Amino acid sequence: MKVLITGGNGFVGLNIVNALIEQGHEVTALVRPKSNREFLKQFPVKAVSGDLRDKKKLTRLFSEVDAVIHTAGITSCNPDDLPQLLETNAESTRNVCDACIEAKVKRLVFTSTTSTLGAANNKNFVADEQTILNGFRAKNPYGISKQIAERHVLDAADKGLSAVILNPAEVIGSFDYNLQWGRLVLAVAFNQLPFVPPGGASFCHAGEVGRAHVNALTRGRSGEKYILGGVNTNIKSYIETIEKNLDANADKPGGNYWVKYANAWMNEKFPAIVRNKPAVEAYRMRVFGGHYYFSSAKAVKELDYREISLEQMVGDAVHWYQSAGMIPVKTTLAN
Repeated sequence: MKVLITGGNGFVGLNIVNALIEQGHEVTALVRPKSNREFLKQFPVKAVSGDLRDKKKLTRLFSEVDAVIHTAGITSCNPDDLPQLLETNAESTRNVCDACIEAKVKRLVFTSTTSTLGAANNKNFVADEQTILNGFRAKNPYGISKQIAERHVLDAADKGLSAVILNPAEVIGSFDYNLQWGRLVLAVAFNQLPFVPPGGASFCHAGEVGRAHVNALTRGRSGEKYILGGVNTNIKSYIETIEKNLDANADKPGGNYWVKYANAWMNEKFPAIVRNKPAVEAYRMRVFGGHYYFSSAKAVKELDYREISLEQMVGDAVHWYQSAGMIPVKTTLAN
């Protein structure tokens, strides 16, 4: 199958490209001019520079392929970034949908996020695709932009476009060069943990997220969402798994976590008064302080999605950082 992917040079995008190539698809990657293509170069793909605002070019490119995987986007929890988030994540998705319809693309797979889905701060509650988003998580500007993007995809599905939405949770694994959850891998490796969050999250394997996108080209029901999660556990366990894999014991800074959150919030609201810039944004710290778990049952059943162990996720992430020269490889000298 001829497949065009937007954002193929990003963390999730590279894992999708890898899965596409492994399954024998012919891949075109649409990337922003002057964007980082270092890791994309290792794959036999056709890289094309383009702008998602250029609907005419999108239509022309889409007319040359069978399917489109739209994973390009930006993330931010800063309310000041909402206009840019809306333009990049929401309006660009509308353009992609319109171009897919005009080019008569056979299927669109859209990469969204669990930030558009509800979840209760409760260790015993596991949310699914029908759980309504509310509370403070509903005010996340990134989530807002992705919710609007999802509506554009669903509207396009109503118009006849075969389109599927995937909602990855917290992705762990290879190609995380922009340091998403991989940031904690490096923090442990260099003994620079800023704190240990008391909350929990749904973790998923980056390679399996890539494979799910490829499966969604031919599986899944149009107009449906599919959560890609896997391991629901506390963040402390994630850090301990990193330590075990690296054979390291990182220092755990003391102090009250919620005091640190308050300082981060104050810095964002009153930077002239509280000048110590936090290691993590206040919104993310608040999320990390709670337990937000998700179910992948629907994706497992309909997309042949596989839930991978935390140990394998972390092991693959560590191996990639070592192979990329971002963290050292421990060696044992013979006596």
